[in-house]
Amino acid sequence: MSTIFALSSGTLPSAIAVFRVSGPQSLPILRQLSRRKIWTPKMMEFTKLYDSQRKIIDESMAVYFPGPKTFTGEDTTEFFLHGSQAVAQKFATCLSEIENVREAKRGEFTRRAFHNGKMSISEVRGLDRLIRSRTEKERRAAFGQMRGGTRAVEIRKKLVEILSKLFVIIDFGEHVALELSDAQKDVAEILSEINRLILAWEGAERAQRGLEIVLYGRPNSGKSSILNQLAHDDVAIVSEIPGTTRDSLVTTIQINGIRCRLTDTAGVRPHTNDVIEAEGIRRAQRRLESADVICVVVDPESRSDDVAKILEDVEKLKNPESKVLIVKNKADLKLPYPEVSSSGIHVVSSHATSSEGCQQLRETLGSLVDQLCPEANFLLDAELLRKCSDELTCSMLCQDAAIMCQHIEKGLEYIAELTQGTVTESVLDGIFSQFCIGK
Repeated sequence: MSTIFALSSGTLPSAIAVFRVSGPQSLPILRQLSRRKIWTPKMMEFTKLYDSQRKIIDESMAVYFPGPKTFTGEDTTEFFLHGSQAVAQKFATCLSEIENVREAKRGEFTRRAFHNGKMSISEVRGLDRLIRSRTEKERRAAFGQMRGGTRAVEIRKKLVEILSKLFVIIDFGEHVALELSDAQKDVAEILSEINRLILAWEGAERAQRGLEIVLYGRPNSGKSSILNQLAHDDVAIVSEIPGTTRDSLVTTIQINGIRCRLTDTAGVRPHTNDVIEAEGIRRAQRRLESADVICVVVDPESRSDDVAKILEDVEKLKNPESKVLIVKNKADLKLPYPEVSSSGIHVVSSHATSSEGCQQLRETLGSLVDQLCPEANFLLDAELLRKCSDELTCSMLCQDAAIMCQHIEKGLEYIAELTQGTVTESVLDGIFSQFCIGK
């Protein structure tokens, strides 16, 4: 097996450049470059590093870790050099000149850790999510995925126990107290748990990509003022002239640890002869299709039929999982609002003349965000869980123990992929291709 190396510390220049070396030649490389034979394992020491011409490359700290108690399970050496591009390039060139030593591919260190039994497939996927995490919620979700393998093992054990009961029913039939309904009841409990895990995964995926929150309503209802208050910045131009916002304006905020893209859309009205305004309205309506939360902003000057038409458009264009919120803006004016049919829709009051005026809106948005992205202690790949769920659902409909076994065994195959039982090389290629070079 070849020995691999990579710069693991990120973009240069920087204070320190960390090179990781993994493989059977890790210690010989350290001895060759430092011109020292004796290195105490797990002890970081100062050393000068030399090229093949015995010319100094840099002064550095270095440490050797003997396998298998390392990240990859192999002998590993780490070098801490000055974070100069010239130093890093020279050091990488010297490493490449050594026989059977090459630069690592994307995710190759983690791939070796997986193949050497140091990480499960759930831990690998979780590590990828952790590296790409940008908020606290995403970080917690990543660790939930790294722990997900333990939950998959538990599900697998339960399914094996159900299969054991079914085999007894098949072999001994009426001579045992077990009944098919007992097995179906056990499957129903596992199916319920799997469906909860699917919802948790979908929430984590939303948190990873960020949520889309759209402010939608008639002209001059105060959408831009609400945007500015929620963003704590003068992002949008605000005036008393209706139609000031002619196109969608997007800013990013965080709500309960979730990145949210907050969009102020052009005001919508039933009819307009202005070509630019009409295009702004069409773009606003398109925003509804991808929105996770739609805030329909109304004010005391809104007409009941106009609000009803807006809510009708929202219901027609939104996706089924979107949350709708009616925001009764300009509440500080203490004027009556139009009558609106808001059955099953959240309704809050706000006024954007001060930060406190949007507090109720912030709290309600926080609640909706938590519903869309629930906290998850364990995460497992939803695609495999859905396939397992389909098989278990089919098994619930069976009145024959043998056919029920077939569906449960197929479901076990999908769970096996989550517990490192069977993972194809093509699947691994797809996972590790997303990693950075030094991981």
